[in-house]
Amino acid sequence: MAKRENPNQVPKKFRKLKKSFLLHLQEDNNSFFQSFPTGLTFYGKEKDENVVLIVRSHWIIYLPYAVISFVILGIPILMQLIVSDLSRSTAFFIGVFLACLTISITVIIYAFVRWFYNVNIITDKRVIDLDFTSVVSHTLSEARLDKVEDVTHKQVGALGSLFDIGTVYIQTAGATAEIEFDNIPRPRDVQDILYDLLESKQKGEI
Repeated sequence: MAKRENPNQVPKKFRKLKKSFLLHLQEDNNSFFQSFPTGLTFYGKEKDENVVLIVRSHWIIYLPYAVISFVILGIPILMQLIVSDLSRSTAFFIGVFLACLTISITVIIYAFVRWFYNVNIITDKRVIDLDFTSVVSHTLSEARLDKVEDVTHKQVGALGSLFDIGTVYIQTAGATAEIEFDNIPRPRDVQDILYDLLESKQKGEI
């Protein structure tokens, strides 16, 4: 059964709207697709600005990192099976295991940090795309809703269809010609949400 948002968390100015995007926002909320998050702030957020949706990449995109991490952990055992002399050296085995464990944990932490900080935000005033590339490097793109000209989405391959993953392309008239929400869950819903927000914005409903 779909998880429903507490209606008290929906800002008052949205409760009066008769739009389909409110239904999309109330379905299957999780850490990858979170509507109307409470207590969220970010640099440049205006006082009367409401965060409508936060979307992060689908978890399946980071599955290879988990596989790599487990493979690295298996290296010491594999070495023992292949090189029998290593089984006699406990100190060497422990050293190799600790080194592999450190690398494995580093891979997992890197994947988590990338997932957590690669975030797409939709508010009632703008769209924001934050891409985290490394510990010391990131790219931030944003556009006001009134600058958005077109919204499309694309799903590719069996993985996209099976897990409902895709990329949403947001064409703008601003300095950033196109903003991309990459590998996100429910791309069709995100597209519908943006279209409804644009329509409500143009009519002065929000």
